[in-house]
Amino acid sequence: MFCRILTLLLLALPVYADPPKRSVIVFGDSITAGSALPAAERGSVWVNLVEQAAAGTLKMTNEGKGGRPSNSVGEFEKMLPQHSDADALVIALGMNDSRDITPVCVPKAVANLRGMIGKARQAQGAKFPILIVGPTNINKSALGPTKPIGDQREQKLRELGAAFSQLAKETGCHYVSLFGVVPHASLLKDGVHPDAAGNAAIASVMQKAIGGIFDH
Repeated sequence: MFCRILTLLLLALPVYADPPKRSVIVFGDSITAGSALPAAERGSVWVNLVEQAAAGTLKMTNEGKGGRPSNSVGEFEKMLPQHSDADALVIALGMNDSRDITPVCVPKAVANLRGMIGKARQAQGAKFPILIVGPTNINKSALGPTKPIGDQREQKLRELGAAFSQLAKETGCHYVSLFGVVPHASLLKDGVHPDAAGNAAIASVMQKAIGGIFDH
């Protein structure tokens, strides 16, 4: 009798299902790839840290590539069929575009991202969640070959972030800015690529931003 009562009580308890694991593609450059980190620290790239912090609720697929500019729409299009089961997309580009300090830099980058958004929604549906990421800040004093144009490059990064934010509004995408997120002390290697601590700072912001995609 006692066992029967206990069984009935257990059956009456609410059942809490584990939250579903969401699959997120991150299409970016070397800051996404983590290719500038020392080999022993590659696991500390921000994409991995976001997945770890999600405790089993996110599967982050790193499609980062060193040197990638926004003018990679063809490459992006070829990547999409490989992740047809994805639940969301993150586009994190712009750092390499900032080397172009001419007036065409920003409109070209916006056109490229607009093309990616269109192709992603054509493949995944009109309501496919997309997060556009405004590029990180730089440490001008630590820059290498582009140090002579450090001020102009920094200005382009600001302009790219503002333009990407506007693009997100126009296309119904989510947006997050990483400008100012990385401490200057984390950019001493070459002024552009964050160290492990810088990746942790990015991950803290990106974790909230990616979570926000699925809260809507």
